[in-house]
This record gives sequence, C-alpha cells and structure tokens, in this order.
Amino acid sequence: MELNLATLPDYLHRRHEEIRIFEPETQLRIEEIGDGNLNTVYRVSDAARPERSLVLKHAPPYIKILGPDYPLSTERLTYESRALEIYNQLVSGTVPAQYDFDEEGSVIAMEDLRDASVLRDDLISGSVDTAVAEQIGRFMGIVHSQTYVDNVPETTAQHYRQQFANTTMQSITADYVFTFPFTEHETNFWTPGLEPDVQQLKADTGFLQQAVHLKHIFLTAQQGITHGDLHTGSVLVQDNTAKVIDAEFAFYGPVGFDIGLYWANYFLSFFSHQDTSHVQSELKTAIVQTWHTYTAEFKLADSGLKAETLENIFHDAIGFAGLEMLRRLIGAAHVKDIESIVDLSRKISVEKAALQFGTTLVKQHQSLHDIAAVIAML
Repeated sequence: MELNLATLPDYLHRRHEEIRIFEPETQLRIEEIGDGNLNTVYRVSDAARPERSLVLKHAPPYIKILGPDYPLSTERLTYESRALEIYNQLVSGTVPAQYDFDEEGSVIAMEDLRDASVLRDDLISGSVDTAVAEQIGRFMGIVHSQTYVDNVPETTAQHYRQQFANTTMQSITADYVFTFPFTEHETNFWTPGLEPDVQQLKADTGFLQQAVHLKHIFLTAQQGITHGDLHTGSVLVQDNTAKVIDAEFAFYGPVGFDIGLYWANYFLSFFSHQDTSHVQSELKTAIVQTWHTYTAEFKLADSGLKAETLENIFHDAIGFAGLEMLRRLIGAAHVKDIESIVDLSRKISVEKAALQFGTTLVKQHQSLHDIAAVIAML
C-alpha cells in the first residue's frame, strides 16, 4: 500500500503494536513534512499532546519528485534502516532513534526532531558552530574506523559488504555526481552567464581524466560504511547537538566520500558569504576542525594505523569535494546557499569562484597533503 494522508490512519492502527508510541484510541494529527526528492515524510502527533510525536518516512516505488514514470526500488529504505541501527550502536545519539521498520511497506518510524534546525539553514544565516563540525567529524571518524576493512576481521568486513551492497543508489550517485554534470545531459542547468566556464570545464581533459579516476574509486573501493549523502542538508541541529539523517544512500565504499561531500557544502557556503569575512573565517575553522576530530577518532580506533591510510582518505575526500561542488553548480541538484542569492551579478561572481575552486580540487587532489594547504587556497 502506498502511504498518503488518506491511508495513514489505517496504517498506523495496523502497526500499533510494532510502533508502540500511541495508544489505539489516541486522536492523531498527521502532516506531510520535508522536501526530499526521493521519499515522503510525515509527522504524526497526539492531537491533545503535540509534544508526543514521531516521523514516518515512506519510500514509494519511484522517485517522488519525478513521479511513477521514474521507478526506483523501495529497498533504499532497508539500507537506511540498517544504517540507523549500526550508527546507534557505534555512536549512540548521533542519528534519530528508530522505533520500527516495516520492510514490506517500506516505512521507517523514527524519532521526531521537530525543534531542530537544518545545518544548511544555519550556515546560510551566518551561524557557524564549530562544535557541530567536531561532532560530525567524530561521527564519521568513529563509524569509518570501526567498520574500516583493515580494522575488522574479514568475516565482519564481508558481512558489511553484504548488508550495504546498495548498488542501485550507488549507481545513481555515480551518474549524478561524476558523469552527468560534465556531459550534455537533460538534468543539468546553470545560471545564465556561466556558460563559458561550463564549456571550458567540459573541454578540460585533465579535469575529465581525474573525474573518471575518482568515479572508479567511488565504484570499487570497499573501505567502510559510508553514509553516501552527508551534506549540510542531512544534519539537524538542536541545542548545539547534531544528528545525521537521510541514510538511504548508505553503502560499503570509500569513506572519503562522506568527508568530501560534507566539506564541499561548507566550501559552497564559504563562497556564498563572500561579503562576510567573519563568517568565512568561522567556516574555515569548522572545516579544519572536522578533519582534526576525524583523524583523532580514527587513530584512537587503531594504534597501528598506517600513515598512508589517512593520507589516501584525505586525497579522495578532496577530489570528491571538488566534484560535489561542481555538480551543485551545474548539475541537477543545486544548493539553497547559492540559489537564494537574488543579485544576479553577485550570484555569478560566487559561482565562478566556486567553480574554479572545485575544479582545482579535482585536478590537484593527489598533490594536496593537508587541510591547511586547502584552506590557504580559499
């Protein structure tokens, strides 16, 4: 059954024993929330006591934003449920609590973080909290190191590979991050005035070779459990506490991809604040702090860590960050940080600078050796 506002009351009644949040006779208030491209999200609350609530996430058998003509396996929610489980095991409290997973109905019932703000919105407003960057660095550092192929028995690594063989969603990412933005594809779009820069990028053979190289790493490197979509829109913040959401892209892959996506969205925020130097300074600090916290957690997990392991993760992360920046400028999915800029000349200025920086990261990702060197390029 496909869930909607009309069918949800009956669904909740039937799943009452599994969800165990509301009494059967409770009068419920149901509203659709969220603006995701793939899934529908609902808030269910007690009409008499609104503070008692939960969130239902439902995966229709197609891409929500495009409709039934674009089918997509509902199995994506199975991987999200598995990710929520292991995240809460390894780093308790860093993701919403999961109350129930209905695999047949493709529905997750989870904690409602109703008073939280989206990290992206905080950054757009100029509110930069380095404590949040530290928490996300710690989250990634613990999850990556505790599931890293060299840090666990082969049987455990094999189990992770099987549990997170999320090939459908991985393939979507491969297309929309590594390939489509740099070809003539119907989903690409950019601001009028950016055309010469876009065509120059698409003709840059050095860049294209590095994009192909990074795509190969993305598709073949099986290192650890990777969230797969960890950007500033996938982090909710409340009372200086960050929680990670939207793990339907989770897979066993190159862990640097998570760091790269997270950094890329901070970089895009940096360029969007080109006229606000103190915000840019705070964003730089947050980017550096993320890496320092990440490496500290990774080293704690394995005293025998080889120096080249973190160096390789760093190189991958920088390359991935560059590609994520570029696809957010000229691909199918842009970011509010830049799209909300009303002044066209200012927007073009921001985008040109971000495009050049992203291109440089991709082309030089193997020769940049520390985060300080990257920050110095801003």
